[in-house]
Amino acid sequence: MKSGTNWLGSLLSSHETISVVGEFHWDQVVSAFNNNLKQLHVYQDEAAKTTARDNFERMIRQTVEGYAEPNATVIGERTPTTLIPIPVRNVPHISIRRDGRDVLVSRVFHLYNNPATTRIFDRIPEMKTTLKKFQADPLHFQKHPEDLLCHQEMVLESIKFWTEHLERDELAVSLYPKLKVKFIRYEDLHRDVNHERKKLFEFLDVDPSKASKIHGNLKAGFKKERPSEFLRKGSIGDWTNYFTEQNKEWFKEYAGKQLIQYGYETSFNW
Repeated sequence: MKSGTNWLGSLLSSHETISVVGEFHWDQVVSAFNNNLKQLHVYQDEAAKTTARDNFERMIRQTVEGYAEPNATVIGERTPTTLIPIPVRNVPHISIRRDGRDVLVSRVFHLYNNPATTRIFDRIPEMKTTLKKFQADPLHFQKHPEDLLCHQEMVLESIKFWTEHLERDELAVSLYPKLKVKFIRYEDLHRDVNHERKKLFEFLDVDPSKASKIHGNLKAGFKKERPSEFLRKGSIGDWTNYFTEQNKEWFKEYAGKQLIQYGYETSFNW
């Protein structure tokens, strides 16, 4: 989430044979289904489990295909979730990673832009005061950058969200070593979108020459920030505009090691 999944889906769909159709959030359904396979007596027979799983995956495939472009031969969806639980086995997966500090900033803007879709303002009542300031002036955080990440509980929750996502994807690779998965960094895609898109097409075994030119919203980032839009800025290093020294300390304490592990920093001296 907030790591460029919409952009990535659009880039993939720019190929004439690929259709990435939206967010189905199968993870919620698959988790419940997997639990049933383990617990319900009706599935104790291995043949029954196999049949049920095959039928379940067929339903997922047919549902997604129903939304795809008619000429597409490679069809996917772009729910911003972890690799596991796996909705459909034996198909390629792409996981995009982004600097957790930029994810944090982007997520918080998303929360303030969409207060009706979250209960966080009820859980952290003091955020309502900040929300009113933003609603009165969409440029409030540009004028008062220290206000964006001033609520510790919300910041730590967001940091945990990022680190747990990374950990679950690492777990997926260890549990399923044969899983065909490609990890891509948002920053690499941003710096050379043509080159990185070409590698994605090669990963999916499609001819890169059959893709449209990169223009409009397919380009990296936006020339002008749009603080009230879902697609706000799309930049690298935006966190430097909003992090206070306190924010840096929080992030170093709870996710400093991950920044180093994934190559975003070489030490804690940032």
